[in-house]
Amino acid sequence: MTFVAGKSGNPNGRPTKEKTFADALRAALNQIDPKTKRKNLLLVADKLVECAIDGEGWAIQQVADRLDGKPAQETTLNVNNQSLAELADSEIAARIAELRAGRAGAAGGNGEAPVNPDQLN
Repeated sequence: MTFVAGKSGNPNGRPTKEKTFADALRAALNQIDPKTKRKNLLLVADKLVECAIDGEGWAIQQVADRLDGKPAQETTLNVNNQSLAELADSEIAARIAELRAGRAGAAGGNGEAPVNPDQLN
């Protein structure tokens, strides 16, 4: 197969994954409620806010997640079978320096500054 400049090798593009439920839900939420003359999406949002105001914890969480985003999750990093929290700053700085030296040697030197343990938390 020869490639021609300016012509796609995949003219039909990447096949889309079916999201039939999500598509159906979007269609239903975009419909206008005959009683209120408002979009169903707005009615659902109003109900969520109403539940949050009534003190429903799950609704408060949903509102917070939608407005502020979900909170970051803590991650534990292990170095040489030790939790990062167990290592002293000087040990962490030494390990970072080792890693940088190995990477710098492989790349022919990249001029990265050494880690100062006094600057670590």
